[in-house]
Amino acid sequence: MITQKFNQESYDYDMSKGTILKSPRFNKFDMLKAKLPKELKLKVINYVDNFDAMFSGGIGLYMHSQTPGSGKTTIMAIVLKELMKKGYRIYCDSFIEIKNSLKAEFKSDNQVFLQTLKEKDVLAIDDIGSEVMSNWLEEIFKELLDYRYNLLKPTFFTSNKAIDLLPFAEKSKDRLREISLLIEFPEKSFRKQLQI
Repeated sequence: MITQKFNQESYDYDMSKGTILKSPRFNKFDMLKAKLPKELKLKVINYVDNFDAMFSGGIGLYMHSQTPGSGKTTIMAIVLKELMKKGYRIYCDSFIEIKNSLKAEFKSDNQVFLQTLKEKDVLAIDDIGSEVMSNWLEEIFKELLDYRYNLLKPTFFTSNKAIDLLPFAEKSKDRLREISLLIEFPEKSFRKQLQI
């Protein structure tokens, strides 16, 4: 079994990267008190409680619902913070921010950011499938997924689309199904209950 050790410096560094985890919106959220469906909460709590086994198998989360405000990003951020407290290294950002950073890096012939995405213990991509994939982006995404798949590194996703409806090649969609625990969120906004 893989055991991680909490490191405050690593935690602070990972928290400072990306735009999602450092948002104050997620600081006071208590999943146990949230008025989300019980079955959904239990699935997520069970995943966190058994994360060492999930990590060993490279199994991440794919959380989806067509409805904005259903809690996908909030739940992902809370789960990631729990994993960071266990010592796992995390990178989390929106799909569009990751895409823009990759494009900027590609123009400079520098692969540091792509390598960071490949190497983190857990990579989390918010709002995947929100835009059409160019051939270049599809290739980069496939390279990233394959690398993390081969090294059993879990990847988290949130989306407004089920995997079948993503604008990706069928091979990428098959890979997503294989590496993800699927969690379907209700088609209902919980923004007020989540206090976001």
